[in-house]
Amino acid sequence: MKQRDTSLDIIRLLACFMVVVMHSPLPSANANGQFLVALSYFTAPCIGLFFMVSGALLLPVKTDYFTFLRRRFGKVAVPTVVWSLIYIALQLYYSKSEINVLQAVASIPFSAQGEGVLWFMYTLCGLYLLAPILSGWLERATKREVEFVLLLWAVTLCYPLLRLWFSVNDSDTGPLYYFGGYAGYFLLGYYLRRYPGSISAWLSGGLALVGAILLCATKRYGIELDFYSVFWYLSIFVAALCVALWSIVSKIANTVQFSDSVSERVSLLANLSFGVYLIHILVMRYWLWHQEWIPNIPNYIFQTIVIAVLTITVSIVLCFVIAKLPIGDFLIGYRIKTK
Repeated sequence: MKQRDTSLDIIRLLACFMVVVMHSPLPSANANGQFLVALSYFTAPCIGLFFMVSGALLLPVKTDYFTFLRRRFGKVAVPTVVWSLIYIALQLYYSKSEINVLQAVASIPFSAQGEGVLWFMYTLCGLYLLAPILSGWLERATKREVEFVLLLWAVTLCYPLLRLWFSVNDSDTGPLYYFGGYAGYFLLGYYLRRYPGSISAWLSGGLALVGAILLCATKRYGIELDFYSVFWYLSIFVAALCVALWSIVSKIANTVQFSDSVSERVSLLANLSFGVYLIHILVMRYWLWHQEWIPNIPNYIFQTIVIAVLTITVSIVLCFVIAKLPIGDFLIGYRIKTK
């Protein structure tokens, strides 16, 4: 039996925690703008880390194309459909928006429905479709060849900055169009696991710090930069922060000797993290945000911390209970097998 990599489990848990924290601030006219900007930037690596862990675990694919898809889609596609239906029903019940139910249900195979957070599942499925194709190249590629492709991807992450000085074609007629997107994180995860330590944590951390300083400068001096292109998921600064966090966690995990019981608990929580991602919006926005005492917490930062901690705790408990049931695989993509 292949031994699990505890560092990857920890990174997955860190990414899950970041997702919940990112979504925790309660919409309010009294929101702390500077806190929200900082929170968004420093939790943005969550998506990249999730994809990096997937790439590290799955690449290169060792089975045939359809066997791989059957195994991976079975864990993701069914829970995505189920939770899409749940969130559509909740929106109707709470009258959060007027939606065409038939159109929304029919659109599930093509785009996220019910809650926008489900977009991640569709991108992950797209990467699953690509993984066996990419694997054929990885089995022959040298380290330098992989680095060259990652460099091309990194250039696409710099497009928002390059546009300040150059005319950049990022459309489907651009030369690097097929090297952009989240597949880069997928490949990056494989690279960092295959060639650990090849990217300096100091260098990547320094670049992430430059991004934080630039972000502060834009807010302090009113510099016009689009946050969701320069400082978001597909940003060179966020990618650098992903590498820095990956390197730090990997180094700590490889230094500390975890007991078997600790590793098993970490592994269990990591297996539940997919379910936490699916269920945390229900816990947070459909229950916790509606508790009368939550809006009455006077300090906005403390209020966000309370929401995040309670959401994570309740979501983990619910996912643990679901994982004990026969329908666990269908709801959260994981079921605890009885010995």
